[in-house]
Amino acid sequence: MNKANGPQFDDRKPGASPDKPVEPGFLRELFNHVKVGVIATVVLAIIVSGLYPVVVWGLSQALFHDKANGSLVGKDGNPVTKDADAIGSALLGQSFSDAKYFHPRPSAAGNGYDATASSGSNLGPTSAKLMLGTTKTFAYTVFAADKSHTAVAPVASRVQGAVAEVTKTSITLATTSPATAPAGAAAGKTTYALDPSVADPNTIVAYHGRTVHAMTIPVGSVVELKLNDKTPPAVTAINMVDQELDGAPAGIDMSANKITLSDASSTVINVDPKSTVFVVNGKTDAKLTDLAADMSVHAVVSTQMDYDGVADRVIHYCQDNKIDYKSSVPDSAFMDTDGIDDAKLILALNAAGTPSITPATAVPADAVTASGSGLDPHITPANAELQKVRVAQARGISPEQVQKVIDEHTDKPGLGVLGDPGVNVLMVNLALDATPAATPQSGPGAAKP
Repeated sequence: MNKANGPQFDDRKPGASPDKPVEPGFLRELFNHVKVGVIATVVLAIIVSGLYPVVVWGLSQALFHDKANGSLVGKDGNPVTKDADAIGSALLGQSFSDAKYFHPRPSAAGNGYDATASSGSNLGPTSAKLMLGTTKTFAYTVFAADKSHTAVAPVASRVQGAVAEVTKTSITLATTSPATAPAGAAAGKTTYALDPSVADPNTIVAYHGRTVHAMTIPVGSVVELKLNDKTPPAVTAINMVDQELDGAPAGIDMSANKITLSDASSTVINVDPKSTVFVVNGKTDAKLTDLAADMSVHAVVSTQMDYDGVADRVIHYCQDNKIDYKSSVPDSAFMDTDGIDDAKLILALNAAGTPSITPATAVPADAVTASGSGLDPHITPANAELQKVRVAQARGISPEQVQKVIDEHTDKPGLGVLGDPGVNVLMVNLALDATPAATPQSGPGAAKP
């Protein structure tokens, strides 16, 4: 073999002494690969995790400052940078229910427009849940005892009764259940102070699946009050009560927090470990795990809306915006003095099997369905058009004034062709708050004073 060329594993440099031992070539090659890998990792980490984010952040702050910081806006509709000054984001929908505001499209993101739970419903067009909605029976207080000890013991922190009067600072009950009445109040009326968290007019109370102010709870409604441990006690929560159920548990699902009764309907009672009070054999700090299949159960429950459904939304939309409609389910099946009872409506819709609801005016799809994100801040111009008269009348301004504000806050398609135009609900509502009321006009379509 030619000694000048040498074997491939000979790592000696040209001109080196022939007496120098041969260094294995693969070790040096391995070292070179490791060195290159480490250097590449460090360089890419500096670029990708350091320089690139800094450059992008700097450019976005310089060129798109407001958008880069969440498109936050204040009460005047102008961009703000501090969270404390923000009323919302122009990029995220939020709930509006007052008649003087445009209402957003429904949200599938958790409870209302929860930005931490962006999602669609994943329900298909043939889903009965999507079209008709669902309800659930929720227990506020569960009494359980061995069959030989079925007496229901009072719970000091829970009081049940019919509403006799509600003011901004108190609620008066006509006690209907002596077993759950406080000492000395087995008959007649008892008045309780409202805790500030409930008395605040901006605080909402769950009522038949709706969110209402405490002041709007109708007289005669049966409720269960949750009281604090102060003297005298104050109300910290108002729960709507539909009925009291009795039976033996046919099944207890600890993982799903459900109790199935052994009645003719196999009634399922939903419980919440954090808010449902369990009283087992007189033990007031009991838990669901303390229940046994051979016990007797007495539960104070409410039938609540679990998922509203498209049919429920269509009826709400029509009633809110004075749109005539024909329904195979009569209004008497779900209307009360406080308006639509969503739980009754959903039960009536499901009982009807395949109900029909036909609005006199076509209802836009975005008015009754959620977007894929569940956080869409826009509604279609057609949706805004149908809400316009209601908003104008509630504000005492003309529909033309409202239309002008709509036009000013309608986002055009990207590049003129990408997507559809959309009315930004938050921005148009903020702009309307800044619009002075006009002198009422006469004639068709005029705003009411």
